[in-house]
Amino acid sequence: MNILTIAIMLIILAGFFQGTFGLGMKKYSPLSWEAYWLIFSIFGMIIFPFVWTKLTVPEMFTAIQATATNDLLMAIACGALWGIGSILFGLSINYLGVSLGSGLPMGLASATGSLIPLFMISGFMSKPSTPGIFTGTIIMMIGLVILTIAGIKRDKMNSLGTGKTEGVKQGKLFIVGLIFAIISGLLSAFGNIGFSKALKASDIAQALGASHQNASLVAWVIVFWGNFIVSLIYSLYLLSKNKSFSSFTNKGSIKAIIWAILTGFMGYAAIAFYGQGVALMGEIGPVIGWSMFLALAIIISSIWGILYNEWKGVKKPLVLMLMGNAILIISIIILVYANSLMNSSGRFVWRG
Repeated sequence: MNILTIAIMLIILAGFFQGTFGLGMKKYSPLSWEAYWLIFSIFGMIIFPFVWTKLTVPEMFTAIQATATNDLLMAIACGALWGIGSILFGLSINYLGVSLGSGLPMGLASATGSLIPLFMISGFMSKPSTPGIFTGTIIMMIGLVILTIAGIKRDKMNSLGTGKTEGVKQGKLFIVGLIFAIISGLLSAFGNIGFSKALKASDIAQALGASHQNASLVAWVIVFWGNFIVSLIYSLYLLSKNKSFSSFTNKGSIKAIIWAILTGFMGYAAIAFYGQGVALMGEIGPVIGWSMFLALAIIISSIWGILYNEWKGVKKPLVLMLMGNAILIISIIILVYANSLMNSSGRFVWRG
């Protein structure tokens, strides 16, 4: 089995976890949303990343300490912006459902998170994979537009009383969820950008003896610091404002806490497997891998949305949603082919 095949398998696994973990965002009752988000953040952004990385990269802290301060601060800052996007992602699922609430942010994050790093690669226009990357990204955006239209049509049918969907908001709340999803997608792309910057710490970890594949996990530990800081501040603010600390003791809260921990595991597992797959792809990894990862996650989340009756009784919007997913599959095939044209074992190189 060659390296590219292993990388693609890891990203497929990451896409499954990413597309599935949104289910947990709907399981927060009887906890308050902010209580659930705090537990999810502690486990998904701090505990699981630390334990997973420490077990595979014993020199983790040494590598981080040896990384330039400016690089660390840049990665953490990008992680903080990603943190804002993550919060809005969690909220958009409650408004739009798993399929649309996940699909829109991840589609936007896919496009922006791929193109921005591409422009940072030295001589990117001369790379043989560049035309395929642009083509795949454009096709992916077309699929995203179709998904948006499907959601709007679904909302219209619900407002007329002809839809039987479950777990989605209607009218003004649908618009609010749509806005959250769009902003989330734009900000979440900074997670991939921060990861690309933090790869310098991964290089140091590899020089200290870590495998190329596992060393990539160090970069995510750094980026997650920024994400967690934002999530911690926001969760504590809402817990104080809403006086919802007592929800931790509500009847049935143990089950919700377990869901929060499980959701945190799935969320980090998605990122960890993505990072390992990208590391095996070489310098074009953050460009190609990000789009593949999120497009696959969109498809998985759409399947869960159907199973949870988020498209029940809305046949035409359902057909549009499936069409959008089919277009995303085409974009994945194009991006995989583009990656095969990059005959390089180099690493991601930032300009400047």
